Amino acid sequence: MTRRIKFILLSMLSLVLLVACGNATDSADGHAAAAQQGGEVVWVTMSDAPTLDPHGVSDSASVNASNQIFEGLLHFDEDGSIAPLLAESFEAIDDYTWEFKLREGILFHDGTEFNAEAVQITFERLLDPEFASPRINLYNMISEVIVVDELTVQFVTEFPFSPLPAHLTHNGGSIIAPSAIQEEREGGRTLDENPIGTGPFMLDSWDRGAQINFVRNDNYWGELAYIDSLVFKVVPESATRISMLETGQAHASMVDELSASIVDAMDHVTLERLESTSLTYLGFNTQKEPFDDVRVRQAITMAINKDDIVDGLLEGEGNVANGFLSPMVAGSNQDVETLGFDIETAKGLLAEAGLADGFETTLWVNEGNAARASIAELIQANLNETNITVNIESMEWAAYLERTGAGEHDMFILGWTTTTADADRGLFPNFHSSQMGELGNRFFFANDELDELLDLGRRTTDQEERNEIYAAAIQLLNNEAPTVNLFFPYFLVGTNGIEGLRVDFNGSPFFNHVYLAQ
Repeated sequence: MTRRIKFILLSMLSLVLLVACGNATDSADGHAAAAQQGGEVVWVTMSDAPTLDPHGVSDSASVNASNQIFEGLLHFDEDGSIAPLLAESFEAIDDYTWEFKLREGILFHDGTEFNAEAVQITFERLLDPEFASPRINLYNMISEVIVVDELTVQFVTEFPFSPLPAHLTHNGGSIIAPSAIQEEREGGRTLDENPIGTGPFMLDSWDRGAQINFVRNDNYWGELAYIDSLVFKVVPESATRISMLETGQAHASMVDELSASIVDAMDHVTLERLESTSLTYLGFNTQKEPFDDVRVRQAITMAINKDDIVDGLLEGEGNVANGFLSPMVAGSNQDVETLGFDIETAKGLLAEAGLADGFETTLWVNEGNAARASIAELIQANLNETNITVNIESMEWAAYLERTGAGEHDMFILGWTTTTADADRGLFPNFHSSQMGELGNRFFFANDELDELLDLGRRTTDQEERNEIYAAAIQLLNNEAPTVNLFFPYFLVGTNGIEGLRVDFNGSPFFNHVYLAQ
């Protein structure tokens, strides 16, 4: 029997966006399948994927690209349920063991068979300490993966971990062809060069920094993609991406908040808004002076006018954040106390910290994100009111991730999407002291009380108890202020000349049911 899990807080919300006049995934009338087969679709994106290895860097550009090639055992269905994908069914055998029955007859792109051994080999690689995957924090509670038979596999966890099915929806749990893993181990092509999955598209070619070309997988186990090929074209400049969308040089793109009203006014472009599990924040390196002083972090938090960012700069394209977790995340709490906008209190805190005359610092943003660049300028102006001089520095995406992971920054603006829609994924990798650096904790924040709460939240199975634990954790974070939680953005998706694009609540696009409009 197939087990489907509906998330608390998500069941009443639309979790996916289908950009179409009708549901292109339902081809009972044969319209899409018969009339719009073939062609190429172009998706323009701000940044190239640092890697196509799903066990590699945990960033949105890599996830969006590798999602076209790889699939996991489970996924979020269009109604917000966790549903089988490569698995046929799943169930909890006991508090520590989950069993998955796998679909029969699925082939990897190289023609090798998908089976329980492929699942086991994939997770052995992912959990190997020597491999040191940045995705390991998603699955480090797994103590053993057991092959029961060719189409049955069991996951045994170190402790009861109720969100495991949600974690298995994550791109980091994508199943990789054992043949590709073996080739890499023997010194051949790496997974980054040879990404072999089961997905509806295969890698055709990759001009790094410019574009990734995919072709349809004609041996796909499910309904075949309608289009012949798909291009992810890298266009760092927001204005150029919007222009390409308007002229039809591109069929789809995420749209930044500053461009939303412009795109809304375009005749042939459709702009859709999707509520998300995402947050845009300002982060501190809490191990660098003066940000190792909580009073300084609190002062900066209270000196930033978040209402001006959302209602003014972004023209309402988002909601002011009162914590690190979006309301769409199970375990979030929107009733916690926050440090409100208060310039005079901010000045007083700086004086207590011995910094009444202010100081000079640097704020990093990534290239190609016009909204973040403008937010940085507004923050720069806000902090100038407290005698803090902010120098803004912009850098290329891969370097940005590498250098913030290495702790070279003072302050930085970044986003986080809680991809499993569960509080554990939002808080553990970002704030547990064991996760510092590229694993997620780019704030280099360590707090024993918080570690205890996050560990307890992972091991508690009752959702009401978990909610209480995470409410305490969120309140502690609001008080300690390793981040200034700015706003929960909408995912804004622009399309021109296509139908059937699905974008999930993590902002990931799926093109297997996209077709060119007539």
